[in-house]
Amino acid sequence: MQMQHERRLLLRGEIVSLLQLPEEKVQQLVDTRQILPIRIAGEERFDSKDLFQLIDAYKMTAARRVA
Repeated sequence: MQMQHERRLLLRGEIVSLLQLPEEKVQQLVDTRQILPIRIAGEERFDSKDLFQLIDAYKMTAARRVA
């Protein structure tokens, strides 16, 4: 069952908090284009849809490893 999330733009700090990863690991996700920053008026934001897709992809990978 996949939950629907309200789509919104997130700050980098919110990404760090939601993923519970250090800033360096979040930067690695950006550097490897697993999440893409959006620049609006010079401010960096992230699409929540991209974040939830990333989480789903990692969950599917983890499930395949267990199976």
